[in-house]
Amino acid sequence: VTHPQVGSEMRSAGLIALALCLGTADAFAPSRLRPGTARRAAAETESEPAPAPAPAAPSPASKGVLGQLTSFAEAEMPVCTFKPRDRSEWAQGAGYGKFADTEESKAYQFLKSSQAGDVEFLKPLIESTKTRPAILDGTHAGDYGFDPLGFAKSEDLLYFYMESEVKHSRLAMLACAGWIGAELAHGKGLAEHGRAPALLNGHLFDLGNFFFVLLAFGAWGYFEHMTYPAQYIKHTPNNGKYNYIHYEDGPYAAGNYDFDPLGLYSSLGDDAAGRRAMRDLEVAHGRFAMTGLTLWVLFEALTTAPVADAFGCFFKPFWKWGLPFLGENGVVGTIEFLAVLGAIGYAGYDTVMQTDSMKYQGDGNPDFTFFGDKKD
Repeated sequence: VTHPQVGSEMRSAGLIALALCLGTADAFAPSRLRPGTARRAAAETESEPAPAPAPAAPSPASKGVLGQLTSFAEAEMPVCTFKPRDRSEWAQGAGYGKFADTEESKAYQFLKSSQAGDVEFLKPLIESTKTRPAILDGTHAGDYGFDPLGFAKSEDLLYFYMESEVKHSRLAMLACAGWIGAELAHGKGLAEHGRAPALLNGHLFDLGNFFFVLLAFGAWGYFEHMTYPAQYIKHTPNNGKYNYIHYEDGPYAAGNYDFDPLGLYSSLGDDAAGRRAMRDLEVAHGRFAMTGLTLWVLFEALTTAPVADAFGCFFKPFWKWGLPFLGENGVVGTIEFLAVLGAIGYAGYDTVMQTDSMKYQGDGNPDFTFFGDKKD
């Protein structure tokens, strides 16, 4: 930039972007409690005697990579005033504490029995998930006892990470919808080859896109700043309709903003079990979205092909896929057609094989199968 006024404006824009990123960073990743938030929490809650200072912890740098990662869990604990009722008073039939009687984590059992369990270099990693942390007993949504790095060392930290996961999940689900929507709309702000603008794809900081990024992050950061104390620090039954309902149900519930205009939260039942099931669904969809979005970013960066085109069978009407053996997208259409046909066939086969009349063939042996495995 040669013109001094233009250069000054660019520097100002850069400083604004940096300030917004720094000011809203804690809206997207777990961190120690903000000083301003801590002061408000102290003013809004009853004063308590100051705890004795804890002994100095070893420097994270001296612990290696895993030590630096797990040092997050050893940092200054955030303040949360939530105190659940005694477990004997919790709602029945919602699956709280369903893994409390098992020493192995549900995640380990799943990974061990999956194809990943046969991969040699993954076996030590899978074994590290074997022991279920006592605090992860299946009470909370999405809890399968998976915490190999030991992040959730206390109830307080567990609540904090639950809030963080729900926040990331919702952002990822919105990002997935926006990513595909942008590529299908074929707007002017896209990267090369019709890809969504991103850090790896480029064009994220074009004037129009840059303004929207600043607006979105600034709005979310302000929303986080205003709602964080009520949502996490003062998570009490008297603070909002659903906080009271959750208190009656039993355990802490993350991500509550008392926002449900369509009444979907009670879709699976207006009771503790139904609400727990909806929270499970949200966390599951969020985890898929976070994983999928990461893969989309890497796929487009490596192939320069838009996800909405490469996997058109998921995002476009069938007449735009490229019909099997026909048209310029005939090869892609054939592959997608066979993949969909195979998935439907396997789903049908699995459904039939799971029926009682098929499972209990072979002289009543419940392990009977028409197709022998590697051990037979």
